[in-house]
Amino acid sequence: MAKAGVIINLAAGRNNGKGARLAKALAARRLDNVKILNSFADLQPALIALSKTQIDTLFISSGDGTIQAIVTAIAEAKLFAKIPRLCILSHGTTNLTAIDVGFNKRSIAEQVNFIAAPQPTTVKKRHTLKVLNPNNGAPRHGFSFGAGAAARATRLTQTDFNDKGRKGQLAALSVLLGAIFTSVFSKPDPQEKSHLNRPTLIHAAVDGKPLCSDEQLMFLATTLEKQFFNARPFWGGKNGPIRVSAFAYPVFNLLRWLLPIMYGSENRTMPKGAVSLSGNSFTITCVEPYVMDGEFFDGPKVGPLRVQAGPVFEFITN
Repeated sequence: MAKAGVIINLAAGRNNGKGARLAKALAARRLDNVKILNSFADLQPALIALSKTQIDTLFISSGDGTIQAIVTAIAEAKLFAKIPRLCILSHGTTNLTAIDVGFNKRSIAEQVNFIAAPQPTTVKKRHTLKVLNPNNGAPRHGFSFGAGAAARATRLTQTDFNDKGRKGQLAALSVLLGAIFTSVFSKPDPQEKSHLNRPTLIHAAVDGKPLCSDEQLMFLATTLEKQFFNARPFWGGKNGPIRVSAFAYPVFNLLRWLLPIMYGSENRTMPKGAVSLSGNSFTITCVEPYVMDGEFFDGPKVGPLRVQAGPVFEFITN
């Protein structure tokens, strides 16, 4: 039987209480290896303590930011002799990673029962995106990366919706509908800073093959199979663990192209200036901040940001 550990970020989901309820239920069952995070300073000691107990399965009650911090610590500090399987309990605000590889039992009671006796039936494998040279110099690992409008939309979701109580995919839907409305009923204005649909100069390449080198609406990269609303805005065949897409500015007709972009086949017809590649690495240069799993960071002061496929993690989803 699997030997499990649990990390609970009480602040996840803007203190929505799910982590606290899980912690209380686990305490009532007298389960061991439960670590409570009151701040991110508690994370490294918690992982060190769990590694000494030789767990092989790690349950994470949190949002995307904590997951990113955990996989980064596991991959870079190499605390575990073998990378433990992860089971994501989507108790955060957005839970983008959990859309693809999250645990599909949502009630606290079901989650506690599974933690007490883990018997997984479905396990998915995903590489991380390993950012090699962010501005602070410390490599970081995650699963969904964005630049341009993708980063601006994430920021808007957090500040205008998550911080005001609207969470999950409902907040993302609000941002998407607002972008569609602006695109349809307003003339493009590259100087209007409040608009998501404005150009960003992006230079990018995948495995050394040029992807884009001019004004772009947005840039997306992931090792996951599904994004918001189960969308798959990537096409052209999967020839490596990283899928990358770029969408040129000016803005295409969203009413015409939105559904094909999100849900089309690998051989889909796309608007002019939309390009998608896959591979093992990519480089990107952009003056605006990048976002990965809801966390923002700047690129290096000199040269492009370099990202490659990181280690494989296994996720228990059922």
